[in-house]
Amino acid sequence: MKLSKWFGALSAALLCAGVVLPKAAAADALPQPPCAAYIVMDADSGQVLMEYNADEVRFPASITKIMTLALAMEKANGDWNQTVNVSFDSVHQLELGSSNIALMEGEVVRLEDLLYATCMASANDGANALAQFIGTDNSIQSGVDAMNGKVAALGLDHTHYMNPHGLHNEEHYTTARDMARITRWAVSVPGFLDVFCRNDAWMIEPTNLQPKQRPCRHKDWTRISGDYYRDYFKGSKTGFHDQAQNTFVNYSEQGDLRLISVEMGCPRNTDKFIAADMIMDYVFQHYHRVTIPAPEDAFTVDLVGGGGSLGTVTVKPKDQSFILHDALSASDVEVQYDIPEQYVLGRPFSASVRYSLKENDFQPSDLGGGSLQVEGIPQVLQANTYVPQSSLKADKNPVGLVVGVSAAVLAVLLAMRLLHKGKGTKGFGRSGQMDWEIISRQPLPSDETIYLRQHANRAAGQPNTKPKS
Repeated sequence: MKLSKWFGALSAALLCAGVVLPKAAAADALPQPPCAAYIVMDADSGQVLMEYNADEVRFPASITKIMTLALAMEKANGDWNQTVNVSFDSVHQLELGSSNIALMEGEVVRLEDLLYATCMASANDGANALAQFIGTDNSIQSGVDAMNGKVAALGLDHTHYMNPHGLHNEEHYTTARDMARITRWAVSVPGFLDVFCRNDAWMIEPTNLQPKQRPCRHKDWTRISGDYYRDYFKGSKTGFHDQAQNTFVNYSEQGDLRLISVEMGCPRNTDKFIAADMIMDYVFQHYHRVTIPAPEDAFTVDLVGGGGSLGTVTVKPKDQSFILHDALSASDVEVQYDIPEQYVLGRPFSASVRYSLKENDFQPSDLGGGSLQVEGIPQVLQANTYVPQSSLKADKNPVGLVVGVSAAVLAVLLAMRLLHKGKGTKGFGRSGQMDWEIISRQPLPSDETIYLRQHANRAAGQPNTKPKS
């Protein structure tokens, strides 16, 4: 069943909940930044606040390295003291004069140094060495294959990599939207923001082939005092080549907002900084997080198991949080539910809710999906638990009961010992007895699992008893 409902009646509910609605007013004109495409995305939820030509396929240049960096960190799993033996290809598969840190073939470099050099100095030879590390056979190409594999895993339709650094290739492309989604994933990788947001210079210590330190510094003017500086910009990566022009990815924080912005196709070097300032100044002035209490809507769904209905459960939305322009309010939000008529035990429950805005001039209408909660499953399962009274009553003949139980225990022990002899000592202690500590570590079954097991036993004509917790 698909249902939709306007939140026009939510104003009173919001006031009752103590939520102050932003005043609706004629907003300032939307910014017109000097770039061909841009997007602003909530780093936490993925909600898009502003966009322009966000799905236009363009060349990324060095913002490619965001993917390279995050994949290397993901593979390292926190161990940045690993080293990379720089290959011939990592040094020589570059255009003459492209940015580098003068790596040499056979040089052994710490992974941490490569990460900071690739991000801050935009070192193309550093990106090649990281691709070696990422790949399965120490080759640059296998690292690029892993990058395209992550693109597929993230569900991106308009991104393809031909190298790990972003030097021009007609088959190396992305979009502003895809770059925002890649960066949102990268921000979730442990350690990424440490590198992405570093302001102080990073020093590469001497190596087996380089006797001197090498400094690495970022060149993002929005993070350096001056006309373009903004204190909310925390991290970034710049890019440039003739075909891409200037590209820029930023991570910013202010109040309860964590945002990602992407600017592509900026003609001049300074245009990327001007564009980022214009866009984010506007966003932080006009956009605010609004919490929308869950509406009173609730849906009753049949809980099905064992071939029939067991009872009904309740499906309800949860409180939601969205970032809205100050010309919009909760009364402009629409909610649409897609609730199946049955919840079948043992199968995924595909209920969903999606939120959207009325058509407006300030931000995209799609706000994304929300959360639903299902209530009443334990109560229904408990009411349907099958525990025959006869299986709980003591046998009238205590001696017979003891003999029967003893025989059953001996049979089990004999079967266990036969299994031990036939299959080795797996699951047994050195004395040949079952390792009960291992068994005790197994997770207890859920109420749903208990019910399904009991139903299966009932169908097989076996008595059911409720397991002890």
